[in-house]
Amino acid sequence: MRAATIPGRNQIEISRRTIPEPGRGEVRIRVEACGICGSDLHLLGAGFFPPNQVPGHEPAGVIDALGPGAASPAVGTRVAIEPIRGCGGCATCLSGRYAICRDSKLAGVHLPGGLAEFLVVPAQNVYPVPPDLDPRVAALAEPMAVVVHALHRVHFQPGQRVLVLGAGSVGLLAVAAARRLGASDVWVTARHPHQRERALALGATRVLGDEDATPAALDGLGREMPIDVVVETVGGTADTLRAAAAAARPGGAVSVVGMFLGTLALDPLPLLLKELTLAWSYCYGEDPAHGADFAEAVDILAAARTALAPLITHTVPLDDVARGFALAADRRAGAIKVSIVP
Repeated sequence: MRAATIPGRNQIEISRRTIPEPGRGEVRIRVEACGICGSDLHLLGAGFFPPNQVPGHEPAGVIDALGPGAASPAVGTRVAIEPIRGCGGCATCLSGRYAICRDSKLAGVHLPGGLAEFLVVPAQNVYPVPPDLDPRVAALAEPMAVVVHALHRVHFQPGQRVLVLGAGSVGLLAVAAARRLGASDVWVTARHPHQRERALALGATRVLGDEDATPAALDGLGREMPIDVVVETVGGTADTLRAAAAAARPGGAVSVVGMFLGTLALDPLPLLLKELTLAWSYCYGEDPAHGADFAEAVDILAAARTALAPLITHTVPLDDVARGFALAADRRAGAIKVSIVP
């Protein structure tokens, strides 16, 4: 099969790999689409990937073969794929927080990923989607599960006002998730016109430009209209945690999704004086109150497929994967989500 591989830092190429066979309790997926995540770009630039790793942790496809002991879903079922594997036996796994298991592994980072023609995963990690759902939209299940989990981390309740910092693909999915889960208002910060347009189409009630996204400006806005939950999706080197603390109402909460790459500027005084909850949110999980974040994400995708489809701004063949990564990294290209298709 053809697969994208990473021979070294800032390098990606197509190579030939043996088609994997599913083991006990596993299924083989014929990959139909795999999104490029911002974290893929960060990790590629940082030289984090192991040599010759197959990246891609946002895949979707069709079940192609069942391993011993894997009775369902049936061959031919279209599925979204949860890429995290915990050890299954530790306290965090047993509590449903398998993403933070000390031995957890992520397909596309620690294990072969979805930027290939075929992928093998545990049967329990696949979630059937409607057969007529565009595979590129189905591949949004992974980042959608990330933002669903981020909202659950701060005990979001219907009727609350949510501010999303950042209008990249994760920020826009956070807008859609918050609206679907019952937010009364969803505000979002956006730098580019195409982000503003998409945010409004997904249900944002207010889009803030750079001048309205400073800590001082957000403090003033939050005093006029209290903000219950802030979801930070920017990461990198952005000065967004001070903005989040300024925006949140007293007793409110900040959920941090963005992957920060260095030392953060954090003013602890607003956190203290407002008694804010600051929650770090990594991937997804499950709990008795909400079930599996991934299942909830798939339900949202199925219900909002028409509004979410335009987030796929670029579709690139697997053979041109290097161009796909370049598009995803070029802010001038207007990319929101680049989808790679075999």
